[in-house]
Amino acid sequence: MPDTQDRTVKSADNLFGVLHAVHELDGAGTTDVASRLDIAKSTAHDHLTTLVEHEFLIKDGSTYRVGLKCLYYGIQAKNRIELAQVAKPSLEQLADETGEIVWLLVEEYGKGVFIEKAKGERAVQPYGEVGKRVPLYDIASGKAILAHLPEKRVREICDQQQLSKHTENTLADIDDLLADLEATRERGYSLNDGETFEGFRAVGAPLVHDGELLGSIAVSGPENRFRGDRFRQELPEVVTGAANAIELSMASR
Repeated sequence: MPDTQDRTVKSADNLFGVLHAVHELDGAGTTDVASRLDIAKSTAHDHLTTLVEHEFLIKDGSTYRVGLKCLYYGIQAKNRIELAQVAKPSLEQLADETGEIVWLLVEEYGKGVFIEKAKGERAVQPYGEVGKRVPLYDIASGKAILAHLPEKRVREICDQQQLSKHTENTLADIDDLLADLEATRERGYSLNDGETFEGFRAVGAPLVHDGELLGSIAVSGPENRFRGDRFRQELPEVVTGAANAIELSMASR
C-alpha cells in the first residue's frame, strides 16, 4: 500500500509539473516538456494528453498551451479574496492621481501574487501581470509585506527564494535586507530604488486589518518621474493614504 500511495503522489507531482512547464515555456511540445522536467517523452506525452482531456491544456498542432479552464479556476480564487474587490476603487483613484501603475499584492507560500492592478495615463509596466507570482525581497510591495512578518519567517522566505542581484541596488544580502525592512517599518512605507530593474522605482505600503497583514499596495514608474521630493515624500504620502483608505473600507464591512 505505501508503494501505491508513493506512486500516486509522484504521478500527481509530475502532472502538475507538466502543467507548470507548459505555462513557464509559454507553450511547449512533448520533447520540450520532457527535457524541462527530465522525464521520459512517453511520460510527458501521457501527462500532456491527460491535461488536454481534462481541458487544462489545449493542443495547437504539436504545441500544448494552457487552456482557459485554468483562467476559470484563477478567477474563482481571486473572487474569494475580498481584499481585491474592496481595494479596487482606491487603486483606481491612486492610479488617476499619480498617473502611474498601481499594484495590489498578497503573500502565498512565501511568494508575492499580484491580484489586482490599476493603470494611470502614464503607466509603464515593465514586469508583472495579475496572477503572476514573484519574489518578495526586490519589489516595494513585497518589502512592505516582509517588513511586517516575524524575522524568522523572513529568513525562511529568503532561504527559499535564494536572494540574488538583479541590479546593483538589489538587496541580496540578508543583513542589508533586514536593515531595510526595519527602516520600512519605522517610516510606514517601502521603497524600491531600482532593485528590480535599472531606472525603475516604486513606493509601497502594507495593508493591515485588526492586526492581520492582508497584503500591500505599490505605485511604480520610471526613475525620471520618481525622484527628489516626489519619490521620498509626495508618493509615500498618497500611497500610505490609499492604504489607509483600503484598511478603513475593510474595517467597515
